[in-house]
Amino acid sequence: MINRRQWLLGVPALMSGCVTIHGEDSVIRVSQDITRQDFKGDKQVLRSDGTWASAARPEANITRQTVWHLTAQESGFKAWRFGWEHDHNVRYVDPLSPIVEVGGFSVTGWATYLVKGSGVQDYVVRRVHFIKSGQPDTIGHLEGFRGEWRFTPVDGPTAAAYDYHLSSRGILLLRSSSAFTYFPTTSIATRLLPEKWHLAWTQRADIEASRLVVVRRHVPQSLEPARYEIGFYDVDKAQLLPTRLEMSLIRGSEESNFRNRFYLYDTPKGPITVAKEDGIKKVVVRNIRTGQQRVAFSRDAGISHIKAEQTNTGRITVKVAVGFSDETIYDAEDFLYNGRLAPPSS
Repeated sequence: MINRRQWLLGVPALMSGCVTIHGEDSVIRVSQDITRQDFKGDKQVLRSDGTWASAARPEANITRQTVWHLTAQESGFKAWRFGWEHDHNVRYVDPLSPIVEVGGFSVTGWATYLVKGSGVQDYVVRRVHFIKSGQPDTIGHLEGFRGEWRFTPVDGPTAAAYDYHLSSRGILLLRSSSAFTYFPTTSIATRLLPEKWHLAWTQRADIEASRLVVVRRHVPQSLEPARYEIGFYDVDKAQLLPTRLEMSLIRGSEESNFRNRFYLYDTPKGPITVAKEDGIKKVVVRNIRTGQQRVAFSRDAGISHIKAEQTNTGRITVKVAVGFSDETIYDAEDFLYNGRLAPPSS
């Protein structure tokens, strides 16, 4: 059994700061406290009697949705659950190789990816049920040509697009700023957004889970040139949801500004957004399917920064700079449905 004194005697450099030790099955950090975290994300703290106690803070009794993060890596792709990365998670290599791009998120256990073809900007579009190690399916062929993309599905006609977006089970062809086509589907048709609505600058989360595409338009009769209404277009019903939110962005930097102010996560109860709204005065958490919302922070002088991320348990945490202090939402879902900013027992 190990105790604090033995740790400190064994590592004399500790007194000057924090030391991190990488073991075979955990990471140990030594500062004022000695903590360790295994590759599942579980944290423990070393007590004075030499035993380890859980350092995990309590969580609300909420059903979480498994989300996989996907990145192209070493001629294949790597998938890990939530925010925790380790070699024991899924690695997949396509027989064709190399994989050069893969959709960033998956809640279905599927991944759609691009395999390099024979020419420049020439790709085979494939998908696989990676958690079951299934055989990959070829969806079609994608080629960049004179400033546009041409996609030829298996046994289908070629379609042109100015850009594309990979979901976990298919590819979204952006035909114009207001039109798109999704493959594969039983009813292939180009969806045209309502008048004055356009596709948003970026699409977060997995379209396969929410079946929604994020869209935007200028706020009617607004004196601010970069004030937008953000909406959500239902891919299956071909209509906008009633839930809308307004955002004021920096003119000329709308895309990067939007990325830093708008977060979207899929949950079993419906997609949840965490966003700056009412200019930069409020941080609002809302369920865009049900319309339920709750203001987390409000400041007339504005909120300078927000950052949301998903932990290894699937909990959505939010950090907010409110004036000269940093505030947090421990669990965005718990806050939305129960009003708690802190863990349940605090």
